[in-house]
Amino acid sequence: MSRRRIALLATGGTIACTTDEHGWSVKTLGAADLLASVPALSAIDVTAYDYGLLASWDVTPPAMLDMARRVDELLSEHDGVVLTHGTDTLEETAALLSFAVRAAGTVVVTGAMRASDEPGADGPRNLFAALSVAADPEAAGRGALVVMDDEVHRAGTVTKRHSSALSTFGSPTTGPVGLVHGEQVTFVSPPTPPTRYDVEHADADIPLLFATTGAPTRILESALDGAAGLVVAGFGLGHVPAPWMPLLGAAVHRGIPVVMTSRTHAGPVGGQYAGAGGDIDARERGLILAGHRTPYSARIQLICAIGAGMDPVAAFAGR
Repeated sequence: MSRRRIALLATGGTIACTTDEHGWSVKTLGAADLLASVPALSAIDVTAYDYGLLASWDVTPPAMLDMARRVDELLSEHDGVVLTHGTDTLEETAALLSFAVRAAGTVVVTGAMRASDEPGADGPRNLFAALSVAADPEAAGRGALVVMDDEVHRAGTVTKRHSSALSTFGSPTTGPVGLVHGEQVTFVSPPTPPTRYDVEHADADIPLLFATTGAPTRILESALDGAAGLVVAGFGLGHVPAPWMPLLGAAVHRGIPVVMTSRTHAGPVGGQYAGAGGDIDARERGLILAGHRTPYSARIQLICAIGAGMDPVAAFAGR
């Protein structure tokens, strides 16, 4: 079997950090440094490329789209790409890559929760596992994947669940789609073809608003002011305070797409509760129900759909 060609694209984050004299984590490591931290993998040729030393909390959707374009370039010469990224917004970048990367090939996103010189640093193991997944033919046709803590997750369902734990990433609704042991990758579910859009730009103004008990309508009015769309993380199956719903319905009537998700981060939205502010009310007023998507990936999907000139209703219908 021919050797698999994998590109490592380093963008910064904790995986690129070392500890300075104050005990603070500082981004210092490039792609070649990261690659040097892992042993060579059998039947894989890895080439290291630097994108930057970015703080992921400051990565914007346009920057994510630029990363997607770089991944497209690398996939023209490689079988797969592993992108290292800070964990704060890793799930959102992975979602955008899944929607916006046009080239065939495997895309894997990974990172770390501990700096490279901390005791028990997880970066080298996560990178080794991610490279193993990127080189596995069974990873093809699944869209962007996130590999952390020896688990493989689909972009769009994975979320960061803890601010500091090594096992922070999970897919609460579906669980992982694969597991890694050494270099051995085992997929536990069949491939789900990714939803891909011809994304031209990713700069649509899309606020994300979480429903809270008794929240005043003024915060909703403020969020809608000048917005190209809105994502709401509602209670339970997609419920909001009753006074919100007429404003949301009016926004839809004005041509502003409103996507309803659940702030529980697991399970579907819609289909059960009648009454003002309920999920049936949301559907009847034309809100888009985002299925099992997390609020964060739903926001990225709406940005990508608008950036591709698509009807958001049709885009989410294809989920």
